[in-house]
Amino acid sequence: MNKKTLSLAFVSTLLASLFFVSFVRATVGPVEFVTTIALDVEPNCIAVNEETNQVYVGTETGLLVIDCTTDMVVTEILPDADVRTITFNLQTNRIYVSDYPNGIVVIDSTTKQQVGEISEHAYSSEAIAINPVTNLIYIQDQAVFEGQYDCLAVYNGETNTLMTRVNMPGSNTHDYVENVHVTVNPETNRIYATWSGDNSLHVIDGDTNSILKTVSPSSFRYGVVKVNPYTNYVYVGNVALDGDTLEEVFSDYEGDLEAVDPVNNLLYTIGQYYNLTDHSSKYYLWVLNGTTHDVITSYELESLDWISHRNDHLGVNCNNGKVYIVNRDETEIPVVVIPELSSRILISTFIIATLAVVIYGKTAKKGKVSSD
Repeated sequence: MNKKTLSLAFVSTLLASLFFVSFVRATVGPVEFVTTIALDVEPNCIAVNEETNQVYVGTETGLLVIDCTTDMVVTEILPDADVRTITFNLQTNRIYVSDYPNGIVVIDSTTKQQVGEISEHAYSSEAIAINPVTNLIYIQDQAVFEGQYDCLAVYNGETNTLMTRVNMPGSNTHDYVENVHVTVNPETNRIYATWSGDNSLHVIDGDTNSILKTVSPSSFRYGVVKVNPYTNYVYVGNVALDGDTLEEVFSDYEGDLEAVDPVNNLLYTIGQYYNLTDHSSKYYLWVLNGTTHDVITSYELESLDWISHRNDHLGVNCNNGKVYIVNRDETEIPVVVIPELSSRILISTFIIATLAVVIYGKTAKKGKVSSD
């Protein structure tokens, strides 16, 4: 089969894939309660590893591993660690865990054994982002003494060694302790960092580690900066910005953004609804369309104490539509699911795989005939 025929097969398969994936993204069904995972210790943070089909929950006494199929705790690793942040690099099969105040522990996700550490930023390592394409790690580096810069420390993921630092403009003359938070769009190799000193957002070139542009978003929420690689929208506070220009494109959508599902182009937010009639209030989980930001479906959270006081308290499994929520005050992980989304993902995956095989088979046969 020649290159032209192979390219035709690839393009045809890609177009078919986009068609069916867009069908999945179009609508989803109502959110349904699945179960509650009771814990013996308060959860700090949560993250889903879709490659291993496992959920990781950080606590003050270690790292819990939950099986996504049974929704049961299967093991605990890093005993006595105070886990504040969990980040994955699925390309290298590594888990990066912030163990306060000891720094960052690197774990092999298959063996669950520690394979490295980054201890230089022990007291300020709760903000971590990884570019799986370049295998670079971006870590918050707070200033310790007056006159120093708050910055992003850039590490080599292969050697866990420091490569450079990106200084936050103006932080060296600031009088108070501030924070840097970070997210990465691996599709564009752009890094987005917020600095709480002046509520600014910086876009950084991943190749040169230079700041390309800085803006002050109209909304700012401490510790929240996320990106949707599917739309190239960057989220700070309650606004969405264009990832290239940093111009605001959406604002005042329902709830506060907690998680992004770029595979199905969905946003997950949590917020409080206040009833002016009876002066009651309830928390809701909202699922938004990642492009229009319209509410697709929602789920009422029965307790007013669902919101954790730390970052990363919502984990989404893009492969099966399950959502894991940190309920710190009740020492539990409630699990909900969008069943219609889950079934559509399975159906679309099967159709896409079938189309790929058929298209490849036909083009291969044509190529063989033409060569004969």
